[in-house]
Amino acid sequence: MKKLFGILLIALVNTGLVISQTTTNLTWFGQSTFLISTGAGVKVLIDPVNPGMAKVEVPDIIDLVTISHEHGDHNYVALAKGNPVIIHGLRGSDYARVDTVFKGIHVYTVGSFHDNQGGSQRGKNAIFVFELPGLKIVHLGDLGHLLSESQVAAIGAADILMIPVGAGPTIDLQTAMEVIKQLKPKVVIPMHFTPANAPPSGFRLGTVEDFLKVVDTTYDIKYSGHSEAFIAGKLPLKTTIMVMKTSE
Repeated sequence: MKKLFGILLIALVNTGLVISQTTTNLTWFGQSTFLISTGAGVKVLIDPVNPGMAKVEVPDIIDLVTISHEHGDHNYVALAKGNPVIIHGLRGSDYARVDTVFKGIHVYTVGSFHDNQGGSQRGKNAIFVFELPGLKIVHLGDLGHLLSESQVAAIGAADILMIPVGAGPTIDLQTAMEVIKQLKPKVVIPMHFTPANAPPSGFRLGTVEDFLKVVDTTYDIKYSGHSEAFIAGKLPLKTTIMVMKTSE
């Protein structure tokens, strides 16, 4: 009986029926800070923002922290509770060239720049790719340019894409649209923008509303909460822009 069950399980995995039930939760805390919570209970904190730049509190015990580049709104590792493993996308002035498996998640980076001048203005930026069973999540960090063919190939087919839409120190809105076309994700989550109701401060970006005006009717738009559950194999058929909240 055990042998028969094992054969059946393998068959289900091979046909995608088991993978399709794999659930991953994403939580957005503002700026470019996200929490990936896998069905296996692994917690990954991406680009933790300094609380002095955005009011953020992450209640979970974190297993892994990833950092796209060493700016204060992306590398505040003290935000992570517990004793997490820290993966930096950059090592000094060069790329760290990450390619590892952490608790069942394949994590790798693709080198890019923070500007469209080869990094001469704002330096380098590491795009982080997270491959879970049946689901690929791509976090662009502070991407500053259109992707090259080799970068698109290295990233591969994205299911969920976190993309900066606040313009300013990152890609402009038209380039953001072009990057979406390049990667053809099923879900796009805007990040790195200033909420329309944010109090005045010295650190302001464009709003997500600016981005949605450019999107217009090109893609479906969905408004979500602070967290969203994604089931592998059950993502939208048409690319959907998912606007998340920083808190409930």
